[in-house]
This record gives sequence, C-alpha cells and structure tokens, in this order.
Amino acid sequence: MAEQLTAENLESYSIEAISNYGRAIEDFSDLLVSIKSEDANVSVFNSLYIMIEGKKRRLYDLANVESPEDPLKLEVMVYSRENVDIVKETIKESGFPAKSEQGSQYINVRVPPPSRMQLEEIADDLIRRTNGMTSRLMKLKTNTGLRIRAAVQNEFIDTRVATLSTRKIDGAYERFNKEARILGLLRRKQILGKYFKPQEKDDETLSKDVNLFIKLNKNIDPNDLSDEAA
Repeated sequence: MAEQLTAENLESYSIEAISNYGRAIEDFSDLLVSIKSEDANVSVFNSLYIMIEGKKRRLYDLANVESPEDPLKLEVMVYSRENVDIVKETIKESGFPAKSEQGSQYINVRVPPPSRMQLEEIADDLIRRTNGMTSRLMKLKTNTGLRIRAAVQNEFIDTRVATLSTRKIDGAYERFNKEARILGLLRRKQILGKYFKPQEKDDETLSKDVNLFIKLNKNIDPNDLSDEAA
C-alpha cells in the first residue's frame, strides 16, 4: 500500500537532489576560480622538450611550473639540481629570459601576455567544462527520476508524491543549470576581456544576468570585465 502523503515522502528525494546540485555547483565554482589566463603560458612551458642524456623529456616530467605572484613571471622548480642548467638553457633557446641563483632549483622566467589564440583556447576549455557541468546536473536529475519511478512501482510512494517531487527537482535543475552557465560565461568574459564575443547559443541571453551580477558584486569592477587579459 502506498505511504500517506507527507513532507518526508516528498523531501526525501527533492532535498537530496537539490543538495547534490549544490555540491556540483560548488565544485564547478572552485574549478573556475583555478582557471586563469596564465595557464596558457604554463601550458606552453609544460609542452617544451628537454634533451636529457640523449632522450626527449617534457618539461612537466622534470619540473613544476607555476605563476604564484605575477602571471607574466613563471617560477620553474626543477626536481633535480643536475638538470637546472639544461632546463634553463632550453628555456632561453625558446626565446624566454630565464634566471636562476647559484645552487637553486628555481628558475625565474619572464613571459609575454598570453596571445588572443591562447586565451581563446582557455575559453574553449571553459565551454567544454560548462557543458560538462550541464551534463553532470542532468545525470543527477535523471538518476533521481529513475529512483522516484522505482519507488512508485514498488509502492513506496504514491503518484501524487512522485509528481510533486519531480516537479520540484526539475525546477531546481533549471535554476542550478542556469547558474552554472552564468558562472561559466562570467569566467570566459574575465579571461577573454576585449576579445570576448558570444559563441554559445545562450551567451547573449545570459549576458544580461552576467552584467547584472557584475554590477551587484562589489568585488568585481563593472568597468573592467577582464582581470587578466584586457
């Protein structure tokens, strides 16, 4: 016999789904914050080949590359002191000024601002990740829907509870998915700056929400969308 309609019956599915949506958005937000324009220069350096004992090795196998303070100043920490000189010379031969202190494993490198092409590559990656976030939210919604359907079939809940719960879950999906796409678009605008142009089908529509968010957020200068690329 189906259970009596109660708040517990309804919320046991919708609250769980909404909680899962929220955690997914938090993960996505953390990811977006970690993606910066200097990632373009880090990627270039990680792709450099270094000849070690007659063998080609990628730089990321030999060192860690970061830009802890200034996106135009990279810090290359070579894992083995024996390889510092060859790594430094290879970087210089690639056209980048590189310096290191005697006996130090760290090499300081000056780099130019990322090119438009490099920034667009990061923006393309942001689009992929945003679309991946949409897929993740949809999967959460679908999985919960399957559980509700099974619960109805097994008479754990009645059809009315299932309908109300599904409606709430679907509505929450739409809100969280829109939030994810706004966040992804905001980060793309910040990365691309003056190079930004609508690319996804909902970019122009969501731009209104992004611009409103910028105006309301005291931590973002509405007169300068780009914190790194303008």
